[in-house]
Amino acid sequence: MNWIILASVLLFGLFYFSICIRLLSGFKALSGGTAETHPFVSVIISARNEEKNIESCLNAVLHQTYPQNKFEVIVINDRSEDRTGDIVRTMMRVSSNLKCLDITSRHPEMAPKKWALQQGITAAGGEIILSTDADCRPQYGWIASMVSFFEEDVALVAGYSPLTAMQSGSVLHAFIALEALGLAGVTAGSFGAGLPLTCTGRNLAYRKSVFQSLGGFRSIGHFVSGDDDLLLHHIAHSTDDRVRFAVDPRSMVPAVPARSFWEFFHQRTRHASKGFHYHTGLKLGLIGVYFFNLSLLTALFFPSVYPWLLLVFGLKVCLEFALLDRTARLFSQCRLLKCFPVAMLIHVPYVVIFGLWGQFGKFKWKETRYSKQMNRN
Repeated sequence: MNWIILASVLLFGLFYFSICIRLLSGFKALSGGTAETHPFVSVIISARNEEKNIESCLNAVLHQTYPQNKFEVIVINDRSEDRTGDIVRTMMRVSSNLKCLDITSRHPEMAPKKWALQQGITAAGGEIILSTDADCRPQYGWIASMVSFFEEDVALVAGYSPLTAMQSGSVLHAFIALEALGLAGVTAGSFGAGLPLTCTGRNLAYRKSVFQSLGGFRSIGHFVSGDDDLLLHHIAHSTDDRVRFAVDPRSMVPAVPARSFWEFFHQRTRHASKGFHYHTGLKLGLIGVYFFNLSLLTALFFPSVYPWLLLVFGLKVCLEFALLDRTARLFSQCRLLKCFPVAMLIHVPYVVIFGLWGQFGKFKWKETRYSKQMNRN
């Protein structure tokens, strides 16, 4: 039994290390945006019961360096039961490029957020669709920065969305912020390596024409999550256009993290829920990463393999820190690295638990309980 555990740790470790090295090498191919045109942009914000966040978000989005006559902001008020719609309509009186689209019912076979986004995109007049969430506060130069990456052959641009700590000294919020930095590192490295893996809908832009030519969210609409990375994969594998990662710090969109452990738990379960709908190569890669972490956890029960376990775990920590450090320097987020010693211990059981639970467990989102996909007739 010991040799089986040792072989698993070593073989899956080699696979994991090759991924980390590939991601690190991808940073060398990243570059700034060079487009100088000013296409019309539609900023799409899906909001459900966001009366506490929507005004601050809109103040950030409406006050941009991008020409005011070159963008519109469309808030999709998705069945809100609070003052979200009222707040948006009040702000519309002084902002001519702000619009509100009310969604009053759900689509029977499409996830609520994808249905809301699709209605907003259909109504949008922009050549570029730029999405964010109501709990986000985009940088002053956000729109201009993201648009600069849309060279003629670019279909999608992904950006970084750092999570801001709400409570000073909170271990949970520090871990969440570091995880978001790690996700940005995976996104940046994979985009640079030509194998885009993931992105976040809090900071994502794509051409409306490409979105429509692929049928919108039709093929992935029944999955509750995935309005970002599943769309990315669809575009990357169905078109010859390029996808880019925005390396400009002005493109960042800070967001509010989960307020409690249980909110974080449901959020991560939702994010993990669409893993088996990825394309075959990525699916196998995720399975390999999962079994690497599972083998590390299992090896703790076999003292005879501890010397090899410590070696492999040490290499894992070094490569992960190198990736985080590279990303932190890119976006001037080095302060987040102070949480790394704690995070490196949590990371293995975290991947094992959420990787499994996301495929079989249910989660709550916006006061509604879901499994990973909608029922289809």
